Amino acid sequence: SLMHAQTPAAPISIRDRFLADHHRLEVLLAELLAAIDATDREATARLWIEFDAALLGHLEVEETHMIPVLLRASERDARVLIQEHRHIRRRLTELGDAIRSNLVRLEAVRDFLDELRAHTQSEDRLLYKEAATQLDETQRTSALDAISADGLSDNPKG
Repeated sequence: SLMHAQTPAAPISIRDRFLADHHRLEVLLAELLAAIDATDREATARLWIEFDAALLGHLEVEETHMIPVLLRASERDARVLIQEHRHIRRRLTELGDAIRSNLVRLEAVRDFLDELRAHTQSEDRLLYKEAATQLDETQRTSALDAISADGLSDNPKG
């Protein structure tokens, strides 16, 4: 696949790759909204599992590979993001419970999509641009590998 054919001439930036992953998460959440709207319980359950795992994986990559570097550069910014991540995990738990008990409200999922978009913007501002200047080549590569591995694992399996 093309994913493996990256030439050294055009290295992908941390910012591009992580924003692409945020976009993937928003698309999944939009699909979930549509499934809930159509009261398609099977699709809702399947998309939720996929979205939940994808978002938790994304947060974990940032917390493992990027936020520690940001903590050294700007502790205040790092703390803001750690708080936002904590909030997002709490919301995921609440939404997951609501979905499993068929009590989920479209409004709640829409609100979460808005929160996620706002979080993307603060990460773009506080984390991705910072990471570009703070991460060394090894750190950058492992962050990209971690997020790409996550992104590749959810290709449709036919």
